[in-house]
Amino acid sequence: MTCKNLQPVVLLLLVAAAVMLPIAICALVGLGRLLGGMGDAAGSLVLERIGLALGIAWVLDLVFLVLWLAIQRLLEPGDPPETPEEP
Repeated sequence: MTCKNLQPVVLLLLVAAAVMLPIAICALVGLGRLLGGMGDAAGSLVLERIGLALGIAWVLDLVFLVLWLAIQRLLEPGDPPETPEEP
């Protein structure tokens, strides 16, 4: 697979992760709270820690997404910047 073919795949994965991770985090934290309310402290703690790890992964995904888009913007061909004309 060439680099040009890989770029849309990476962008799609980053966007998909940015959309799905918050949903997974909410579900895990909610289930962890439910288990905590039912008296399962160990299960609650495990799910909260997994939710925390997914939250860190989500933040990293957003940072990588912004960096990826910035790099793509810098590498795309375009017109040179215009210099302002003096009156």
